[in-house]
Amino acid sequence: MSTTSSKGKTLAGRGMVMLIFCVAMAGLMLAGAGMAARSIAAVGVMHPIMNPPRFTEAGPCPNCGMMVNMWARTRHAFTLAGEPVETCSIRCMADMAMRADARPADVKAALYLEPEKMVESGQAAYVIGSSAVGTMTMVSKIAFADRGAAEKFAAENGGEVAAFDAAFDRASKEVDMARAKISEKRRATGKIKEPAETDRCTTCGMMPAKYPAHRAQILAGGDSTFHFCSTHCLVEYLAKPADYLAKPPEAKFTWVTVYPEGDYDYAGGMYYVVGTGVMGPMGPEALPFRKKADAEAMAAKEGGRVKRFAELTAEMVGWGAPAGGGEK
Repeated sequence: MSTTSSKGKTLAGRGMVMLIFCVAMAGLMLAGAGMAARSIAAVGVMHPIMNPPRFTEAGPCPNCGMMVNMWARTRHAFTLAGEPVETCSIRCMADMAMRADARPADVKAALYLEPEKMVESGQAAYVIGSSAVGTMTMVSKIAFADRGAAEKFAAENGGEVAAFDAAFDRASKEVDMARAKISEKRRATGKIKEPAETDRCTTCGMMPAKYPAHRAQILAGGDSTFHFCSTHCLVEYLAKPADYLAKPPEAKFTWVTVYPEGDYDYAGGMYYVVGTGVMGPMGPEALPFRKKADAEAMAAKEGGRVKRFAELTAEMVGWGAPAGGGEK
């Protein structure tokens, strides 16, 4: 009797321990779930904003091509080299500043929780690295009207509070690393598609896959991609799209090959050198550089001129000139 009773008590004791353990674990799991739910609820915002009201008159971000109004929570307005600019994010502002080798001035930041409002950068406080989603970066940097509002958000959603200069410097240091990740994501999501050997240049019919140093492409509605063997053919097509397609689609993104690295990037963010002796598959090229200084150095060396994408014309890239038959 005593042995059986002892075993019973032992089993009962073990059962009680297991029950307590299970209750404790369940409590921890519920607490964790509650914390996650609280974090999500605390952020409680849609970013990007689908079918947004009109927060800004800006169109595509001049650095990455995304629609600024959709990403209004993280947009920044500023002047760069005397020109007014509005980007989708502090990351794109930092990237543009590095490309132009100029510091942005008169900076205003949209408030993350009130995207219809913007404040001077000197007034704004940023939360870096919270659970809230940022734009064009792995580490979000979102703006608030003052330090108090930023600290309240960080207490609920994590992250560190910083002034504009610290947030901008952090964004600048992350540009190169972010670019590699962005390029990977663009390919993974189909925004950029490597041309197959069966693809043909929309303008001339040549095979873009054979010309990795100069090829370009347009991502259109319905995620259809139109390939080009060169900027020479891309610029000609954009000048007269109806000459090459019965129903020219609206371009969502235009990608060009960065010279001489060879990676695709958003066409609108590049500096182009035209009027040089550098030849692509169809003749003279508009050579895309990320950095203005690199483009200027190339122009000085080769006798060309530096232009932005919106300024390019078929005449500038020598459309109608004989094909180069090679690359210099």
